[in-house]
Amino acid sequence: MLSHKVVGIDLEAVTVSAPDGSTQRLPTHTVIWAAGVTASSTARKLAQLTGAEVDRAGRVSVGSDLTLPGHPEVFALGDMVRVHDSDGAPMDLPGVAPVAMQQGRYAAKVVSARLHNRDPGPFHYRDKGNLATIGRASAVADVKGLHLSGFVAWVTWLVVHLWYLIGFQNRLLVLIRWAFSFVTHGRGARLIAGEAAEAGGSSQSRPPRAS
Repeated sequence: MLSHKVVGIDLEAVTVSAPDGSTQRLPTHTVIWAAGVTASSTARKLAQLTGAEVDRAGRVSVGSDLTLPGHPEVFALGDMVRVHDSDGAPMDLPGVAPVAMQQGRYAAKVVSARLHNRDPGPFHYRDKGNLATIGRASAVADVKGLHLSGFVAWVTWLVVHLWYLIGFQNRLLVLIRWAFSFVTHGRGARLIAGEAAEAGGSSQSRPPRAS
């Protein structure tokens, strides 16, 4: 249902508002909220100064060398950009850390190549797979067609994240924190939940609270 806004959630339903102002109650006991990512406001400022395009997520368009149109001396990368290939077509890159890491290394490569009058070529993203932790000692992994889950995937996630940290001291400190949190069953996230509905009433009009 597009162009509808959620205006109320209770224990038995979700209430949505249509563009014409009418409301509709959708019975459900399960509500999943997913939010998109909006680029930094710096992206729009760069677009205004350089005349570059900005997409719906607020990302500024950059060329295949990660520079702003007409400004080869300015690099932009990470979640705030939408990269176009050498033919001008947008590249569908995921908004994850490995993309920004590879773009950072590529930008340094471009600077070095310019100093030596070499052509570094366009940016290409190498997808090394996906890792996600989904619970205590449980994760999922998809690495080059290899699908893992459970404890093995969780150990893989742990090793990969430690490997990409800079410096032995940082790796050791993070490992100690994770170990302490694992042993003490520390909470790794905070939830936003509504107040419990009172007898005979509803939590629909109550604002959410942090718990």
